[in-house]
Amino acid sequence: MKSTIFLSYSSPQSEAASRIELALEADGHSVFRDRTDLPPGESFDARIRIAIKESDLFIFLISQQSVSEGRYTLTELKFAGEKWGHPAGHVLPVLTEPVPMQAIPEFLRAVTMLQPRGDLVAEVAAAVERMTAPRRHWFLRPQGVALAVLVALLIAVGVWQGLSRYSGRQEQTRQVTELLKQGQLQANSANYSSAWNLLERASAIDTASDAVIDAQERLAMDWLDNARGSQLTGSLKDIADKVSPVLSRGAVAGKGQRSADLLAHMGWGDFLRLRQGVGGLDPTQLYRRAIEIDPGNVFAHTMWGFEILRKGEPIADANRHFAIALESKRQREYIRHMQLAALLWARTPELESEAIRVASEMRSGGETMRADTPESSDAWRLWNIYYSRIFTRYDKPQFLAALSPADHLATFRWLFPEDQLPTGKKHLYLYFLAQLQELNGDRSNALVSYRQLRSELGNEQGRLVDDSDAAIKRLAN
Repeated sequence: MKSTIFLSYSSPQSEAASRIELALEADGHSVFRDRTDLPPGESFDARIRIAIKESDLFIFLISQQSVSEGRYTLTELKFAGEKWGHPAGHVLPVLTEPVPMQAIPEFLRAVTMLQPRGDLVAEVAAAVERMTAPRRHWFLRPQGVALAVLVALLIAVGVWQGLSRYSGRQEQTRQVTELLKQGQLQANSANYSSAWNLLERASAIDTASDAVIDAQERLAMDWLDNARGSQLTGSLKDIADKVSPVLSRGAVAGKGQRSADLLAHMGWGDFLRLRQGVGGLDPTQLYRRAIEIDPGNVFAHTMWGFEILRKGEPIADANRHFAIALESKRQREYIRHMQLAALLWARTPELESEAIRVASEMRSGGETMRADTPESSDAWRLWNIYYSRIFTRYDKPQFLAALSPADHLATFRWLFPEDQLPTGKKHLYLYFLAQLQELNGDRSNALVSYRQLRSELGNEQGRLVDDSDAAIKRLAN
């Protein structure tokens, strides 16, 4: 019994579509692809809608033309979405030429796309055979008779069959569980590429496993949150492209907070593509959609706040988004990490002072600074602010006015505990500490810090020596 297939394509693909049609009809399928004989206007739309409604499978040939705005192929895709809701098992997207991932409709990205490496027609026919075989009545063919006899024999030993299937399901579950555990271990070690490969193996064993789908979505978001170019051969864009189908699939199929989380990360993927030179992208469109679904979504507001500061727009606008994200009570360390990264993006005096204000707020609220390693903690990213604003004196008065003297001193000590200082930073630490102590009116301890610094500097020359000598003379009187 044949399947009815609707083939959607743009005009430049007519020759390839014709070859695919012939190959599928040779396999016993009925293919609808020719729109030239249909009447215009409403009758045209109605006939196309009916043809799709009566189809078992929808093939979409992806090209620059077929996904361009205004193409009738997108109308056909809309009708397919109305029929099936989710494309899994019903829609076969075929990438016939390079097309930017962001240009491909989400409905198509929600399933794995066929990307032929050899003969286009042969690979499409093979994919169709895999998708339609479960629905085709192969048991009516001659070879099906022999198989029917075998089925009858298996029914006669139904107990054995049941045990065998149960054993098979147990083994399948065991394999998937083990792959999920291994994937989590790799993800915890920030080996995202290996974790991704393990989850793909788990998905191949059980494509419908909710646990696998959940793990893939969580890993996709975690990988983007911690994306580094060294994590995958290629670039940040390659990471975004790799996880995009999982994010899109989940955003379409999911609801509420999870759907919004995934949409926000799709926007962050677009930001990473922008960093790699891909044009024509606006991450805020996806952040806005996420917030429409989940008004307090932590990721969408945090990423939108980051985008505002990255583009040099007002701090107040960004802070509104960060404040909403913090109110969600989710991912607080992540929010602060992103907020500080955004404030340090442009290295302007205003943003640097705001970064120290945020650090002071974190200190007084009992929060912790993110630290992937001691050397790459967010605290040490702020060290350069003290260097540029106190040592080189770049707009120093504005920086010192960002906090009260007491908060400045307490925040500095909180960021850089003296017992955890790298040896090479000890002299500058004493220099910064002494100035903040003096600013706070603690002249006696400031004098102690300056004298300790001067003692350690010995016969060296330079600003640290000159400023220490002048301060000791001033404070000792």
